[in-house]
This record gives sequence, C-alpha cells and structure tokens, in this order.
Amino acid sequence: MITRRHLLAGAATGTVLIVAGCTGDGPSTPTGPLPPDSTETPQVDPNTHRVVARTPSTDTVIPAGPDGAIAASRALLAAATAVVVVAAAPASAAPTVGTPSPTTSPEPTGTASPAPTASADPTASPEPSAAADPHTVAAALARELGIPAFVDSPDLAAELDRLQTRTVLAYGTPQHVGDREVVPAPATAAEVDLPGLPAQVEPPPVLALAAPATDPLTQSVLAAAKLTATEATHPGMTAATTATVKQHEGPVLAIGDGFGTDEQLAGQVEATRTAPELPGGGIVPFPTHHMVALYGHPQTAALGMMGEQPPAAAVERLNKLLEQYREHMPDQTVMGSFEIIATVASAAPGADGDYTYQTPVELLMPWIEAAEANDIYVVLDLQPGRKSFLTQAQHYEDLLKRPTVGLALDPEWRLKPDQKHLRQIGQVHIDEVNEVGAWLADLVQANDLPPKVLTLHQFQTRMIIERERLDTSRPEIQYLVHVDGQGPQGSKQATWEVIRRGLPDSVFLGWKNFEDEDTPMLTPKQTVEQVHPTPHFISYQ
Repeated sequence: MITRRHLLAGAATGTVLIVAGCTGDGPSTPTGPLPPDSTETPQVDPNTHRVVARTPSTDTVIPAGPDGAIAASRALLAAATAVVVVAAAPASAAPTVGTPSPTTSPEPTGTASPAPTASADPTASPEPSAAADPHTVAAALARELGIPAFVDSPDLAAELDRLQTRTVLAYGTPQHVGDREVVPAPATAAEVDLPGLPAQVEPPPVLALAAPATDPLTQSVLAAAKLTATEATHPGMTAATTATVKQHEGPVLAIGDGFGTDEQLAGQVEATRTAPELPGGGIVPFPTHHMVALYGHPQTAALGMMGEQPPAAAVERLNKLLEQYREHMPDQTVMGSFEIIATVASAAPGADGDYTYQTPVELLMPWIEAAEANDIYVVLDLQPGRKSFLTQAQHYEDLLKRPTVGLALDPEWRLKPDQKHLRQIGQVHIDEVNEVGAWLADLVQANDLPPKVLTLHQFQTRMIIERERLDTSRPEIQYLVHVDGQGPQGSKQATWEVIRRGLPDSVFLGWKNFEDEDTPMLTPKQTVEQVHPTPHFISYQ
C-alpha cells in the first residue's frame, strides 16, 4: 500500500525524490474552478493532495490520441499535485500491466513499507490482466483517485510543473517527469492511501463533446475535472446535443480532430445555437438523416421530375415518396430534398461560349422558399460546360448562405476548352473539386452555418481524376458521392461497387433511381433492401 509512511521512509533511503504531503487523511475539500483568463496560481497545501479545475476562455478543440491528455489538462486543470503517468515504451518492451515496473531508484530498506502488492480484499478492484491496454488501466486508476493520467512525452515535465505536481504514480519508468517523487503505480486504487485522495473537485462550467473512441488518458483528465463528455462529432449532431448546446452558456470543449480549430468549433457552436434544426433534430445532415430527392430543373420536364409540376405539387409528390421510405426505414430519420439543376449543360455555346445556362436566381427562389417551408433540403446542381465549378458556385453564393442549401458538382458536363457536350463523358481533376470544397467551407465558417452537403456525381472512375486526394479535412463540408449509373439493375449494382471502392469513411453515398432509363426502376422497398450500404441520399430522375 502506498502511504504517507511509505513516502517518508522512501525519502530517508533515497527511494523518492521529494517528500510528499505528510498530514491529513481522506479526500480533499472541493475547490471552485478558476475563472476564464485567470492568471492566478492556485495555492495548494503541501500536506495534502489536491486537484483544481479551470474554465477555458473560449471554445476549445483537444486533439485525438494520448497526446490530447496534456492539451486537455492545459484547458481544464489549474493544479494536480498527484498524477498517473504511463511510460512511452514500445509494445514489445511495455511493462506487465497490473504489476508495475520499479522506478530507477534503489529498493527501499530499513523501515520502508513493502512494495505494493495486490489487495486480498475481495471488494477491491480486480488486478488487470497482462494483455490489458496500459492506457486503459492507468486511466482507470486515475479516475478512481480523481487525478489525471498522462503518457510520458517531452512536453510532460513542463505541464507537471504548471500543475504543481509532487507525486507521480508510474507505470514503467517515465523519462520526462522532472525532479519529483516517482513511485510504482499499484495494482489497485485501494492500495493508495495518500492524504487528499480521492481528490474532490468542483467542475468548471464547460460542456464537453468527444468523438467516438477518445483516448482513455484524455478521458481521465476530463474525469479529474469532474466532466463527462457526450459522444458527438459536431455540437449539432443530434437533437439531444443541439438542445444541450443551446441551454449551455459557457465554453464548449471538443475532443477529436474532426472538430477543426478552436475558431471552427466556435462557428459550429454558434450555428448550433442559431440555425434551424432539420427534421428529427440536429443541424448536421449526415449520418443522422437520410434524404430522398426529386431531381430536375424547374423550367422543363425533360430533365427530371422537378419540372413536371409547380413547387407546391412537387412538395406533395415528394411527401408521398417519403412516406414509403419511412415505412421501410422505421429506425432512421428520412427527410426530403430538391436537387435543382442550377446550371444546365447546353448544346449551344451561349453568349460566353461556355456551353452552360445559368438559371437566374429569381427562378430558383420559389422552389427554395417552398423547400424551406416544408423541411426540405436543397442541393444546387452544377453542369458547368467550359466554366469552372468554382466560378459557377460563386454565382449562387447568396443562395448557399442559406442554412439548408447545399451544392452538387456534375463532372459529366465539365468540358475542356475544345470539347462539346454529348461527344464524351466529361471529367474534372480533384484539385478543382478541392478548390470548391475549400471555398464552400470558408463560406460556412464565415457565416456560422451548419455543415453543407457537397455532392460529387460519378458513374465512371475516370470522371474524377485522382479522387483519392479528395480533401475531407474541413468539418464544414460533408462530401457525398452520388452514383448515377442507369440501366439494368445488375449493371447499376456493378457501378455502385466500383465507385464506392476506396472512399474514405467520412464520405457518404448517394443512389439515383431513373424513372425511364432503369430496367426496372427499383421501388422504395427494393431500394432499401437491395442497395448496400443504405444510401444517405436517394434521388429520382
């Protein structure tokens, strides 16, 4: 058992580096968190251990992985006089978890307490197996003691100095803990009898979010601040997270690389608090929603179902389709969408010689307003001819500033300077796609908008050159590859398999049912049962 006497005896024989606190028993009295922007150094009693929380001054992103524990500590903790540290050893040289390796100090002699052993108390925590993950074991010990856990790294000593750490419970032999006492971590928390532990902390007014599979060491820092993270990849991911963010007035701390920078997170939080929610709750389209869309152009029935009726009738038609999908997808939130061809590939060169017709905004507005009034998401489809996708997207910037208007790029209709439509299948280089993605992401960030759907239409691998270089790093964009194959169902399924091969997990999938070209066109029931994985966007043309 690690006790006050153990530490004093060790100091007398050179076992430890600094004497720990030596009076007082039991858990500490909670100390209120330091306010934002406080430069105060907490006063800690040298005779007892204590953890003091702090409040971040802004919304803060903590990186994924074990290194995130130090970043979380900087954001949430003002002091922690005792910590747990795992040595950063290769897996082949890692110490047996549950039987910590001794420190480099000599063995205790004379009056020193014996080395820690597993408790015989049947109510004590079980000894971890040798196969257990060291980070998980260290984090579990830290949580029981109310203190943070870290992995050894060059940045650790400075952080322990800031935290006024005196005692390190070590797994293995850490190299970057500075001039402070280091003792082997015990097999169970029951063997630790140090004054002030388990530490008691008053939590800061912080809302914590975390991507799935957050490192346990980072979670231990949150636990030391008496915070529990809600699993989410965006503040407005679900109805529950959106409601929580709206009710919370303080800073938000988010763990995971997908949240972007602190500034990007602040924009996500603002959008969550102000943007209209989608059906079923939340402001993020995917993966919590599946969309079913009518596709086409408002001025003609020749390009799809959109032009076969006015906006109000299109809403009714879409709602009937949605009823069928909801029947066959009872556990999913299914919402409607209008995919409107905003720029149309043209057989004539037009005034600019670009072989594309840009639909005036005033002709699109009745459709967008009808969509907004009926919880329908709008996607503006671009068929740019010889123009660039970015030039055409910028033409509709004001529409794209609306929270439920996304964008689609159709490379089939992207021409080289000497090409004309219907003589070849067009294609686009990924650099042009990434250029549009970066511009749209900046627009979302600058206007505190929800993440936008950016669709890439594709039915041949050659249509998007170097697609493997698609930049999916911006949290403001949700990419969707829409597989547009038509004809016999066997051919469509083969195209589906080829196009979705090699896509990052963060890219969603779309499927199109062609009313006239498919043989046969799938019913809603067949679409759900036969197309796997289930598409997040299903359109009708």
